[in-house]
Amino acid sequence: DERLAQIRRARADYDRARTRLFGQIRAAITEGAELPEGQRRKLGPSAIARASEFTREYITQLRDGKPRK
Repeated sequence: DERLAQIRRARADYDRARTRLFGQIRAAITEGAELPEGQRRKLGPSAIARASEFTREYITQLRDGKPRK
């Protein structure tokens, strides 16, 4: 059925977008940690949270490698 094929394509698109989003978040966390002390806030958990529309707490969980509950 065409509708089910559309759902499968949409799910595949979602999975790719989610992978890209979390890759960018992890890259920002890494880059932020490498910045000089006075500039780390530019790519800190709060800035990343605002850009991603996730909570700061969730970003710190990702940073700290804690599994999502």
